[in-house]
Amino acid sequence: MEFTNAVDCQPIMLSEDIYQQISDIISELAGSVGSELVVFCETNGYPVTHLGKVDGLDLSAVSSLAANNFSATSEMAKMLGEKESFRYIFDEGENRNIYISNVGFNFILLVIFNTDVALGMVRIYTKKAIEALNNLLANAKVAAEQTKDFIDLEFKTLLDEELNKALRF
Repeated sequence: MEFTNAVDCQPIMLSEDIYQQISDIISELAGSVGSELVVFCETNGYPVTHLGKVDGLDLSAVSSLAANNFSATSEMAKMLGEKESFRYIFDEGENRNIYISNVGFNFILLVIFNTDVALGMVRIYTKKAIEALNNLLANAKVAAEQTKDFIDLEFKTLLDEELNKALRF
């Protein structure tokens, strides 16, 4: 999977292994807080992976709305003089709550849970999951850059060899 880095517009490749590790972190978070649904999505609202009940729920729409909500809140933070956007958004409902947080500049984590779950627990375990996701994604970015550099060098070497062969009569 390829995602664009909002800071430098460079794609971030998520291998199957990285995707599985993201899913494992989400699974651990969901189990720790007893959430109904955890969604890991791109900042444009594209859902990357999720865990939990989606019966009758338009996951793409919820992810997009969460991303837009986060974007709007980010603009409010700028208007209020914050150096960075707010890191978390909490929406409290009659039966369910939603906790939205950014993961780096590229992703958003959405946790939907019943109102009987303590918000403090959600905050603690979500923060832990975000740290793990940030570390994982940073390592994935470094690995992708190293792979790109290697492929570029390999391509250049092979191209030089083929040009030399073609120019020899």
